[in-house]
Amino acid sequence: MSHHHVSFKDLPAGGEKFEPAKASKLIGTLLVLGLAGLAGSAYYFINESTRAAFAYSWLFAVFFSFTFIVGGVFWIMLHNASNSSWGVAVRRLFEQLANMAPWVGVLALPFLLPQVQDALWEWFPYHRAAEAAHAASLEEGLHHINAPHALVEKAGYMNIKFWYFRFFFYFGVLTYIARKLRGFFLAQDKDGDIKHTLNARGFACLLFLPFALTATFASVDWLMGLDYLWFSTMWGVYIFAGCAWSSMALTILVLTYLRSIGYMLKVTTMEHYHLMGKLLFAFTVFWAYIAFSQYFLIWYANIPEETRFYLIRNTGEWRWVSIFIVAGHFIVPFVALLSQTRKKNPTMICLVCVWVLFMHLVDMYWNVIPERGPSLAKTVLIDGAWKGDIVALVGVFCTLGYIFMRSLGKHSLYAHRDPRLVESVNVIN
Repeated sequence: MSHHHVSFKDLPAGGEKFEPAKASKLIGTLLVLGLAGLAGSAYYFINESTRAAFAYSWLFAVFFSFTFIVGGVFWIMLHNASNSSWGVAVRRLFEQLANMAPWVGVLALPFLLPQVQDALWEWFPYHRAAEAAHAASLEEGLHHINAPHALVEKAGYMNIKFWYFRFFFYFGVLTYIARKLRGFFLAQDKDGDIKHTLNARGFACLLFLPFALTATFASVDWLMGLDYLWFSTMWGVYIFAGCAWSSMALTILVLTYLRSIGYMLKVTTMEHYHLMGKLLFAFTVFWAYIAFSQYFLIWYANIPEETRFYLIRNTGEWRWVSIFIVAGHFIVPFVALLSQTRKKNPTMICLVCVWVLFMHLVDMYWNVIPERGPSLAKTVLIDGAWKGDIVALVGVFCTLGYIFMRSLGKHSLYAHRDPRLVESVNVIN
């Protein structure tokens, strides 16, 4: 907490502009790793013998990054819809994270390639064969090639044309929300008018439904669709909980790094760490509640189409990963974040955030990769495929990290003319 009340006179008149030169080592490292990862990924995609297995690696890396974008959009929408004042000082970091949506969309373009689609989503080859049959309708075409009954019943949603539409819809919605909300506050940086805050609040409330549909059905299409027979009504909420959890942890780490090189010291205090830590704690509990509820309901119903997801992940080598997630994704951060002192200690909470990001990585890996072996080779694991997982993760995440850090310098690191900035700087909770 600040030693005295901070007023607008105590803050830089034009806000604080990030200078990439101050973070040249980090930015340079991200660039080198990103380019190396992309080059390695290109090799895996070009090589026909590794393309199918690497498609899962790429899905894991892209969707892992996608979750941070969804989380960033959620936090800026929640801040505005709830008329939050404490978050004004850190909101622009969430805005910048959310505005990475178009870049993730670019990295997701390989999913539009038939070779990648056929490797990942087993229903695509059936639909291509049905279209080649030149039947009067898709359903008749599926019947003609003796496709599984489940695909015929799901053809209204699970069809190629609609899938392409949804792909562009998801990135379009996220990009539109992120740019529109940032636009309100960039305009406010120029004139300081409260109307921009009011407009942002109304816009956020209005767009919550399209956002929820995007976050839910993107996870259905790209992850649940890996096994077209499996379904869970809680899947979208499960993925969303991880999005909010991980994006908050990443933002805390970014804030700490910026403070370490001299930025945002006057507008953020340990009270902001405490508030962000409490939200991190809340979503630790929320994720655990949803994860347990999904598992319990599927276990209790014991329907073969539903239990197959956990049967794959609770047998063989994946069983130990499942147990590790229970302890590491919930118990460890839950205990660590119980203490107010630890939440107000930047070093301690950053250690927790690093752990959170690691566990979110394990969770996303556990959701995607176990489908690869049974789908492509009828085995639990494919030898050597893990190398492609690392290459894809480094290529995607480091490339996006480089773009994110470079983009921080375009605008002030905080909304310096927001009428509620002083209230945010002096927040006590």
